[in-house]
Amino acid sequence: MRRNNSRLRPALLLALALFGADCGDDAICSPGALSACFLADGSLGAQQCNADGTAFGACAPVASGSRRGCDHLDEACCPALPAELVAGCHTAASQENDAACDDFLASANAVDLCTGGPGEGGAPVVPYGPSCAGLLDACCAALPAQLREACHATGFRGNEQLCHQFLESDAKDNGFCADVDPAAESCGYLSERCCPSLPEGARERCAALAGEADAARCLDYLGGAADAGRCPRLAPDEPFSAAPCDALLDTCCATLDPELAYQCDLAAMSGVHARCEAFSSSIRAFGLCLDSDGAGGGGGDCGDTSSDVDNCGFCGNVCGDQHATPSCAAGRCSLACDLGHADCDGEPANGCEADVEGDADNCGACGNTCSALHAAATCVAGACEVACDAGYADCDGDAFTGCEVALASDPFNCGACGNDCAGGLCDAGECAPGATSLASGLAVPSALVLDNSALYLVGFQHAGGIAVRIDKLSGGATCLANGAPPGVVGCSADRFEDIALLGADAIVTGASGVLRYPLSGGAAIPLTTAIPDPWAVVTDGSEAWFTSLSQGGIYRVDALTSGQSAQEITGVFSEPGGALASDAEHLYWSRTDGTVVKLRKDGTERRQIASGQVVDTTNLTPHYLAVDAEHLFWSSPNGFVFRLAKDGADLTVLADDQPSPAGIAVDPGDGGAVYWANRVGSIRKVPKAGGAVTTLAVGQLDAIAIAVDEAFVYWATRAGDVRKIAK
Repeated sequence: MRRNNSRLRPALLLALALFGADCGDDAICSPGALSACFLADGSLGAQQCNADGTAFGACAPVASGSRRGCDHLDEACCPALPAELVAGCHTAASQENDAACDDFLASANAVDLCTGGPGEGGAPVVPYGPSCAGLLDACCAALPAQLREACHATGFRGNEQLCHQFLESDAKDNGFCADVDPAAESCGYLSERCCPSLPEGARERCAALAGEADAARCLDYLGGAADAGRCPRLAPDEPFSAAPCDALLDTCCATLDPELAYQCDLAAMSGVHARCEAFSSSIRAFGLCLDSDGAGGGGGDCGDTSSDVDNCGFCGNVCGDQHATPSCAAGRCSLACDLGHADCDGEPANGCEADVEGDADNCGACGNTCSALHAAATCVAGACEVACDAGYADCDGDAFTGCEVALASDPFNCGACGNDCAGGLCDAGECAPGATSLASGLAVPSALVLDNSALYLVGFQHAGGIAVRIDKLSGGATCLANGAPPGVVGCSADRFEDIALLGADAIVTGASGVLRYPLSGGAAIPLTTAIPDPWAVVTDGSEAWFTSLSQGGIYRVDALTSGQSAQEITGVFSEPGGALASDAEHLYWSRTDGTVVKLRKDGTERRQIASGQVVDTTNLTPHYLAVDAEHLFWSSPNGFVFRLAKDGADLTVLADDQPSPAGIAVDPGDGGAVYWANRVGSIRKVPKAGGAVTTLAVGQLDAIAIAVDEAFVYWATRAGDVRKIAK
């Protein structure tokens, strides 16, 4: 239903299979990957996955033209792509899925493709190999939303090895893209498109490897070449940036055994001083590639290379004196930089080349880049200064993030820094009516229900669970057990999981079993303690039905009698399930195998009415169910909100591409809307009959439970805040 539980751990394997073995338990995206998003004005933006893969950054503008979606992709981007990707781009656009097209476009822009439409002279000549072209052309668009942006981001990197690994482990292993098989073409691509672009020597060794026609080894080499910035990123005559790399390729790599020579070539072709020097040091330790005097280095007759600043470590390796005092010890350069300068490129030959007092790319220290996001950025006396573009502001006071806030639309800085709309939207710099706070500090909520005058919230804490009443008008929380405000130990020693209203009482599930609480406050009456881990609960006024997380099945008890033995009505104890909903005659039950089951309240006429729902590893899925007179509604963690007729017909997607939808609630009757909370911070609704999605509130991080009445939407966040906003 609502919370993390160690019993769900086996299901985590599915998520790891979907997101890749390299992602941690908390990973949601590929580090560095860009995903499409929409700015407040409705235009396309992109957000970048952070370094540890656990969150996306803010949505930022991208150069994507005046239109969004598949039309723009087809007309302005596809013709500008490398020839290998044009056909697949047009195919993606023809599917008319704007969200998928926007993902494609954002990922292409991340590698500087499609930023301005077709360039002069037609498409660029940068080639893409068969694995990456196959991934982008024939696979990404067929994947579910949670894999699609990672697929695009991987494909556009152009690294054949990574593309092939993604195709095999993330797509095929999960039943997608089974017909895409470019691996056999990898050696041909290596020979025809990669080897000719390499320097002499490396070119011949590359061709010999390709001629062996070992697809796995060709992919390994292509992966290393891509990491080194070659094949196909750099032109054939691209110079190396570090003297040790020149020396390594010119005098050493050709003397090594083939396997080591390939690694030597890749290190040298990277042009990275530290990488080349580290490789040289490693092989010298085994007596390889020594100078004629045995001191190591690249050979030659320049004398002792151990302390000569003009031949440090090997002939021709100069320790530069630009803004520096150089020295050479044990064959390694050391630079004493002048005040205000630094050796930021790691290349001692050009000394301390960076002016850290005035270089906006190395301001105050190497790598400190003054952000030009919506700003003109300068570096003055080692500190970044930004002049913000009109309509933007530097609200976090950090010049390294530029002018990160759009004052016209940011609900936390609406019209001016610090002007928080309290959950309301920001339009043209003015706040719409915001959300009203009713209670706080009630972590961690599990379920929320309401009657005419109050909300009732249950949940769990390490020091004791919460089961509270909150007045709809005045707010404030009081414990159901004693009518007192919840203290540091919650409202009891129990944890609580779910709640259903029964006239003047509430039926609550938790660690102590299934309990009945007077809504006015008072001691709980235990209905049953015989079933472990009671979970979801519903009631019709005379009976109550609940699930067991650990034992499985659905159980029935008399709602008014204490100390009972519960009756299991499904007949199969081992079937774990999540959410539970009911109407006058039937129960509706979501199970962890991704199915939704309908059965009569006596356990008969049980049948499956939906299947194939994505299973959430930390919240049973579909993790919330709601019913009206004709339909069943639920949200799915891969971003969908569904409507289904109660007979199992007419499954309809009411909303898609939602960021981690959680709780769901519906207006009673045939009309009205469906409401849900997105954990990343928004409260939204859509008409039951289908139509445009409306955002009611933003900034509600980890909103996880929701309820509605005639006038308001109410929700609770994981931090224990309870709020409402007009519908």
